[in-house]
Amino acid sequence: MTDLGKSEFQLPRARRNLPSHSSQEDKVDQPQKMKHNLISRAKAKSSLIVWSLIFVLYNAYLAYAIYYHVHEDTNWEWCDGLGFLLILTCVVYVFMIYSFLISPHLHLIPGQATVGSLYDQALSKKVVRILLYVVTVAAILTFLVIDCWDEPNRLISVGGILVFVLVGTVFSKHPLKINWRQVTWGLALQFIFALLILRWEFGRDVVDCLGEKISQLLSFTDAGSGFVFGYLVNRQPFVTSALNNDSIAFNVTQEVNINKAIADVVVFKSLSVIYFFSFISNVLFYVGAIQWFTVKIGWILRISIGTTYCESLNAASNIFLGQSMAPLLIQPYLPRMTRSEIHTVMTSGFATIAGTVMAAYITFGVSPSHLLSASVMSAPAALACAKILYPETEDSHISEEDIQLTSMDSDGQKASNILDAATRGATVAATLVLNITAIVVAFIAMVAFLNSIVSFLGGLVGLAYIDFEWIVGKVFIPVAYMMGVPWEETEIVGGLIGIKTVVNEFIAYRQLGIILENDGLSARSSAIATYALCGFANPGSVGVQIALLSGLCPARKSDFANIVGRAFVAGTMACFMTACIAGALLSSDGIQFDS
Repeated sequence: MTDLGKSEFQLPRARRNLPSHSSQEDKVDQPQKMKHNLISRAKAKSSLIVWSLIFVLYNAYLAYAIYYHVHEDTNWEWCDGLGFLLILTCVVYVFMIYSFLISPHLHLIPGQATVGSLYDQALSKKVVRILLYVVTVAAILTFLVIDCWDEPNRLISVGGILVFVLVGTVFSKHPLKINWRQVTWGLALQFIFALLILRWEFGRDVVDCLGEKISQLLSFTDAGSGFVFGYLVNRQPFVTSALNNDSIAFNVTQEVNINKAIADVVVFKSLSVIYFFSFISNVLFYVGAIQWFTVKIGWILRISIGTTYCESLNAASNIFLGQSMAPLLIQPYLPRMTRSEIHTVMTSGFATIAGTVMAAYITFGVSPSHLLSASVMSAPAALACAKILYPETEDSHISEEDIQLTSMDSDGQKASNILDAATRGATVAATLVLNITAIVVAFIAMVAFLNSIVSFLGGLVGLAYIDFEWIVGKVFIPVAYMMGVPWEETEIVGGLIGIKTVVNEFIAYRQLGIILENDGLSARSSAIATYALCGFANPGSVGVQIALLSGLCPARKSDFANIVGRAFVAGTMACFMTACIAGALLSSDGIQFDS
C-alpha cells in the first residue's frame, strides 16, 4: 500500500522540477497585477495633486476675500456672507486635523484607553449607579421647577414625561430587566440637546441659521421644477405678453401672475424638493460625509447612554437617512443582533423622519428649525423608549472592531463616481415621490370615506356633526394635554396626532401647515405639534420596516414580525416624549425661531 501510494502520488524527478499550473497562472497574472498597481498609484498621486491644488486655490481665495472685506470695511455676518464661510471653513479644518492628525495617535497617550474602562467600572457598582440616577433626575427636575415657576402650566409637560415612562414600564416586555442607566441617560441627553437648542441663545442662533440655510437650499428646487412643470410650480399661469397692454385681460392676468393668486399643486411644488434633496444626500453619502457624522453622533450616544454599537449607529443614521436607508449601514450584523437590538433599530426608524421628506414638510410652512431640533432630540429618546419596552436580556455579539460602515445604495450597489451617485439619488427620489403621491391620495380618500361613514351613522341618531377626525381628535386630547398644549387647543392638536398615528405624518403636517396659514394655533401649541408629529410611526411604516428588514435578513423574518408592534408603540412614545420636553422648555410664545 505504501509503495503503491508513492508510485501514484509522487512525480518523476524530471517532472518534479516543472512549474505547477498555479505558478504558471501567477506568472501570467503578475504583469496584470503590476499594471493594476501602477494605475492605482497614478490615480492616488493624481488625486493628491488635484486636492492639493484645490486646497491652495481655496485658501488663496479666502485670504483675498478677507483682505477685501477689511479694506472695504464690510460688515461680516456670521450666518451670511464671509462670516458664515469662515465658520464653515474652521469647522471643516478642525475635523480634518482631528481625523487625520490627532485621532490616529490617540492610542499613544498614556492612560487614554483606560478612561472608558474606569467609567464602566464605576457604573458597575450599584451604589454609584443609584446615586448617579438620583442626582441626574433631581438636577433636571429642580431646574424645571425653578424654570417653570412663573409659568406653572409648563410643568404639565414634565408630568407627561413621567406618565409615559410609567406606562412604558408597566407594559414592558421584561419590567424587572430594565437598565435604568440607559433610560436615565437617554432622557437626560435628550434634555441636554433641548437645552442647547431651545434655551441657549447661541444654540438657537445656530439652529436658526441652519434652518435658514436649508430653506435657501431647497428654494433652488423651484428653478428645476418650474422649468419642467411651469405654472404648476411658479403659479404664474398667464402669458401676458400675448395680450394688449391696455386691455382688461392684460391687467387682470398680470395681477394674477404678480400675486400668484392660484393654489400650488403639492405633487409638483412640495414633493419636487425631494428630487433635489435626495440628489444632494446621495452625493454626501458617496463621499462619506453622512457616515462620518453618523459615527461621531453614534459614539456620543453609545458612551453616554450605554447602548450597543449597532443600536447607537442606527439611531444616529436615522437622523440623516430615515428608516429606509439607515438599516443598510448595519445590514451585515442583523443576523447576529439580539431581539432587543432589533427592537431598538425598528424604534429608531419609527421615532425619526428622513431628510428627504423633511424637505417637503418645510414647504408646508412648518418651522425648519423645530424640525431639525426634533430630529436630533428624538434619537436619544428612541433609545430610551426602546430599552423601556424591550430591555436587553442577552449578550451582544458585535464589538466595535466588527463595525465597518458600508457605502452601498438602497439597491445594494455602490456608485462608480460622484456623478453616478448624484443621478442615482434623483432616480431613487422619483420612486419615493411616486410612492408618497399614491399613499397620500389613497389615505386622504380613506379618511374622507371614514368621515362619511361615521357622519352617516351619527346622523341616524342625531349626531351628524361627528366624523372620523372628530373621534380621533377626542381620543388624543389627553395625550395633547400631557404634552403641555393649552386645553382649548387640545382637540386640534389631538386630531393632528391621531391623523399622524392612524394615517401618516405627511398628511398631518399638511394639515398643520393649513392651520398655521389661518393662524389656528398659538405659537406654543404649533411648536409642540411639530415635535409630536416628527416620526414615521404610522401603519404604512410598519409594512415598510418588515419588508425592508426581511429583505436584508430573510432568516429573521419571524423576529421582525413579532417585534414590530412593540417597536411601533415605542417609536410613538419617543415622539410624544420629545414633544413633552419641548413643551417643558418652550415659553408661552413658543420661543419661535426665524423660519
